[in-house]
Amino acid sequence: MRRHVLIVGGVALVTAVAGVAVAASASAGTTTYEAEAATNTLRGGAHAVACGRCSGGARVTGVGLLGQLTFTGVVAEHTGPTKLAVTYYGPDARTAQISVNGGVAAAVAFPATRGSTRPGTMRITATLKAGDNTIAFGNPVGAAPDIDKLVITTDGTPPTPVPTATGSGEPGATATVTPPPSSSTPPQPSQSAPPTSTAPSPSPTESPSGNAAFEAEVVTLVNQERAKIDCPAVTVDDRLTAAARAHSADMAARDYFSHTTPEGVDFATRITNAGYRWSGAAENIAKGQRTPQEVMTSWMNSDGHKANILNCGYKNLGVGVAADSSGTLLWTQDFASPL
Repeated sequence: MRRHVLIVGGVALVTAVAGVAVAASASAGTTTYEAEAATNTLRGGAHAVACGRCSGGARVTGVGLLGQLTFTGVVAEHTGPTKLAVTYYGPDARTAQISVNGGVAAAVAFPATRGSTRPGTMRITATLKAGDNTIAFGNPVGAAPDIDKLVITTDGTPPTPVPTATGSGEPGATATVTPPPSSSTPPQPSQSAPPTSTAPSPSPTESPSGNAAFEAEVVTLVNQERAKIDCPAVTVDDRLTAAARAHSADMAARDYFSHTTPEGVDFATRITNAGYRWSGAAENIAKGQRTPQEVMTSWMNSDGHKANILNCGYKNLGVGVAADSSGTLLWTQDFASPL
């Protein structure tokens, strides 16, 4: 097995692309949106349950993993940062991925409330458009808190500005695993079996939402670079996309930057767990770039990342992008060739 990790230099300032950031300001909202409202969308196990202390007498549970709650028809008076207050329940600290109008989801940490029957309030600033908006809550790698209601400020109080984040100084890392030429089955990514992840591995139908436009543009840019050296184009594989999206979302939600999860699960195992039987595989990750072109420029300026992108032996690619609570984007490319 060949494996290396490469860290390269800094990047430009990063804005909160996802449009969601934790804000400490007080909310004076005047419009309330109930989580259990019939106009909202519940899918993948998210459902309403009775709640005596909740606004409207109910809240939505089962948010996270495959479960998602989407508030629809959230009206903003003006385009720009808008203050929101989320009333939630959670005896344990949990993370929700929050997406505005289908944009890149941002990971927001919700502190534990005082038991399952005591509510908490998380105040955030979201960049909304004038008129109707959708705000989705989920978490592809774990449970999110139960959601009671969403309150939007419409009284003209200036919202807290969406923060920006500087480049992390760690815009990318790369790892590659290649089996012996005579191997008929994928090699193990380490000499001993890796620890079992506490989060379930996604299947192609369980992939986090990601950002399809950004991900597709990265694939296009990869194939443009490969064409320059007469390398065959890679094709998108849903299993690799699921693995890449889940890893970007996990790094964003749990605030780490590595090919290996905190539980010790490496990229080769994640690809295998997604259902892809591979003969060779590689992963590039990056943090802080705002656009597909920026992240590709960073990778192509690094010998290790560039080698993965221009490896003519790889047939398939999956790309995933997610944003952390400050709006900083995390990117994953998973390359592989099937058995």
